[in-house]
Amino acid sequence: MSALSRRRGACPALSAPMETGDGLLVRLVPADGVFAPRTLIGLARAAQAFGNGIVEVTARGSLQIRGLTSDSVGPLNEAVTALALVPREGLAIDASTLAGIDATEIADARLLAGEIGAAVAAAGLLPRLGPKVSVVIDGGGACPLDASKADVRLLAVRAGDGVAWRIALAGDAARAHPFATLGRREAVAAVVDLLARIAALGRAARMEDVLRRAASDEIVHVAAAAHGAFLASNANTRPFPAPSPPQEPQRPLSRLRGRVGE
Repeated sequence: MSALSRRRGACPALSAPMETGDGLLVRLVPADGVFAPRTLIGLARAAQAFGNGIVEVTARGSLQIRGLTSDSVGPLNEAVTALALVPREGLAIDASTLAGIDATEIADARLLAGEIGAAVAAAGLLPRLGPKVSVVIDGGGACPLDASKADVRLLAVRAGDGVAWRIALAGDAARAHPFATLGRREAVAAVVDLLARIAALGRAARMEDVLRRAASDEIVHVAAAAHGAFLASNANTRPFPAPSPPQEPQRPLSRLRGRVGE
């Protein structure tokens, strides 16, 4: 059995509860990323009425409701609808909970998140990406997302008088593989291209699978092309270091850089 087929292939979204030892589990993330106090109170009451009363907060800020049954999932859906809570569907794009209101952030990650989400949808990738594929966008500031693992990570960095986005692949901030530092438009295009590479391997695939299969020189050339496009459209911007050529072109990138993050 392959690594892809062994990996758990679904997140317990409201539309697809997951069987656990204490019944069905669902995970809720608002489309706008915000749980209002009234919504939290309503969800707690719904968890008591339709589950076992346990509500958990995940590492990514989702709420898990446990102890549901096949008969109680429907009423829970109705309760969520009554709270005017619109669950996030599709690609998971995570940003700091303080994005847009943090005076110390370098950039508002919500803006880039919206552009990436729209571009991925326009490219028709959503039905081809598995539910665990994720993008993390860290605008800097008081709440870094260093511990959050993702297939594609973007970190805002200062570039002269502007902002650029440092992209890394497959892991948390410590283990992800450096890819390129790009301007906003080029970063959006690069993320779409990278996610398309995941989609090409099937819905069970993750970025770590792309890195295992792709020759390191191919990945570096993709980064170099995006990097060159950024420099061409920003002649007055101080250049960033171009991606380094691989030392052994035919070896997988995962072997060149060490263990691939989850």
